Amino acid sequence: MTDRPEKGRNPWWDPVGVWQQVGEPLADLAADQGLSDWGMRNALQALVDGLRSGLVGRPVAVGTGPGRVAFTLSSLEASVGHLAAAAGQADDVSLSAENVEWRSYRFVSVSARLRNVHTRFRARPVLVSAPVDVSLMMTGEGLSALLAKLAPSVELEITDSARVFVRPARRPSWGFAEVRPAVEHGGLVIRPTGFGRGARVWRFRRQVLPMRPKLALPDGMRITGVDVHTNRLEVHLRIDEWRLDYVDLASLVRKRI
Repeated sequence: MTDRPEKGRNPWWDPVGVWQQVGEPLADLAADQGLSDWGMRNALQALVDGLRSGLVGRPVAVGTGPGRVAFTLSSLEASVGHLAAAAGQADDVSLSAENVEWRSYRFVSVSARLRNVHTRFRARPVLVSAPVDVSLMMTGEGLSALLAKLAPSVELEITDSARVFVRPARRPSWGFAEVRPAVEHGGLVIRPTGFGRGARVWRFRRQVLPMRPKLALPDGMRITGVDVHTNRLEVHLRIDEWRLDYVDLASLVRKRI
């Protein structure tokens, strides 16, 4: 059993009783994690420790329908200070995951930095971060597979020298266009920089009008940057707000511990 305040009397760390809304799951989770003196900070710390010990290194799936995300959590770091915890907040939260699947997208790795992490109290309290900065790493093969669905008439290659080539899918012997992806005014831009065939590349002397592919991103999400690496593409996103239900998180952890 976990030590909890008597009903009808709020403890010193929760004078108005708001944290009691989180309910039994986090209190039980604190006991499972060996944390005594059940309180605000222990609830947050129990959740962080439970996520780290119960989920890191294991495949996880959260959400349903279009919002379902499957991944393997590889790291989770969070600083829970006494003053921040008293307001239901956590500082410096960062996480990384591997083998991420979301909708038709496949990513080798994903890292996220959660800012302004705080608790929003309601009938079911939620942990809110606003905003969240995310970096997605995709292999050239994964990007080609995605492109085959979005634009089956072209093929894409990311070379060992971090160059991006686009060629006709049905006539690859015709040659290729070398392109440079970038983000301008919040949108993805693919700017052709040259034309090549075989091992030769001819640079364009003048700027060519860029392609501006339309991406069906959810509301509140936008691309902030694109970096090309050896055989990989890294995409940076900004999510305006990310919400996670405390009870669902606690239940997910308890299933794994």
